[in-house]
Amino acid sequence: MKKKNVNIKRIVTKSGQVRYYGNGKRLKDRLGKKKFIQQNPNLPLNQYTKSEQKSAKSKQRYNDAWKFKGVQIQDIYIEILKKLGVPVNNAKNKDLATILDKDGKPRYRRFMDVQKEIDKKAKTDKNFLMFLVEKGMPNYRGRDYDTFKDKTAKNITDLSDILDTEALRNYTLVVTDPDGDEHRGRVKGLLAVRDFEINVGEEILKLSTNSAFLRFDYSYRLDFKNREMIIDLQKTNKYKELSDYIDRGFDPKESLDINDLWENVSLEVMFS
Repeated sequence: MKKKNVNIKRIVTKSGQVRYYGNGKRLKDRLGKKKFIQQNPNLPLNQYTKSEQKSAKSKQRYNDAWKFKGVQIQDIYIEILKKLGVPVNNAKNKDLATILDKDGKPRYRRFMDVQKEIDKKAKTDKNFLMFLVEKGMPNYRGRDYDTFKDKTAKNITDLSDILDTEALRNYTLVVTDPDGDEHRGRVKGLLAVRDFEINVGEEILKLSTNSAFLRFDYSYRLDFKNREMIIDLQKTNKYKELSDYIDRGFDPKESLDINDLWENVSLEVMFS
């Protein structure tokens, strides 16, 4: 059943107290003020009470702001989406969730889809990434293209430097060690990576005494929602071992690449 429109009446007493009534019944101040402003959106500001003026201005700021499913978003996203050629002007009530694709379906079902579209372009276009950096885009401040495009770090020092960038300074490093134990926080996470490298190095020396140099590359995943950098050091297959890649007494002239033994680690072994 359709609700009837209730005419909201506002009364200011001689003492300056403001009261709101609907269908002859007094309303709670907050509800009455909200409904009065909704019913009288075009009143000159000087005809609102001071409290109503504040609420009216807040409502106007909300109406003027860009949103996703009713939640306000930063204007910088609009500038960047325009650069990507997204028809933001087609959005109804300045809400990105109302933009449709060529099939007439919502282009973005979640705000994360907006972020993914931006992230995908940044990984393939260095100039676009630099544009994001210059604009101070969240999650991109201070990023370097070479480490960003593949989300890789060459060693512990590189990992530490990435965590020092403005974009990731407030992210939590989460490392899962080969035994499946989780290490949260920069110090604990980097120590887990260090221990992993030491253990792998010792195992390789047992398998091949002429191994001269190891180079670890770490891929990582960013959880934007929870602000986490995630690295998994577990094996891709629990039945695989380093010995499957390195034979005792094998003396290759070229380096050996191991890139499918661990989830987020690839390893280059160089021999003397």
